[in-house]
Amino acid sequence: MRCILYVHNHGARGRQLPGRVCGMAVGENPTAQPWDPDRPVTSFAEFVCCADLDDPSTWVQIAVGRAFARSGDLARGETVLLRTLQWSLRLALEPGFDDPRAVLEPLLALARALCIRDGRVVSVAAP
Repeated sequence: MRCILYVHNHGARGRQLPGRVCGMAVGENPTAQPWDPDRPVTSFAEFVCCADLDDPSTWVQIAVGRAFARSGDLARGETVLLRTLQWSLRLALEPGFDDPRAVLEPLLALARALCIRDGRVVSVAAP
């Protein structure tokens, strides 16, 4: 079983203001669900790992650090993809979502709350 932690940023469009959607999903092949298919995702971070990965918070920090070390000057619309046996990270940056802290904070909040019991995401670890 695998887990995805994601943050998607939507740009302003028409009368709609920009927004950010964070989420997680668990399953054999989990995917990040679009919040509003009519609004384009302008930047994102998607961290995928084994659902039983020990200490996902640490791995999220390592993944984001490595991605920024490799990204250099990323052009808008380009995507960084890092993969290991335990996790992968897909990342696309834009102004306002282009430094490690902006990417790390929402993913860490999700990783710290991550607890999976019987194939479901729960917010508190069972004793």
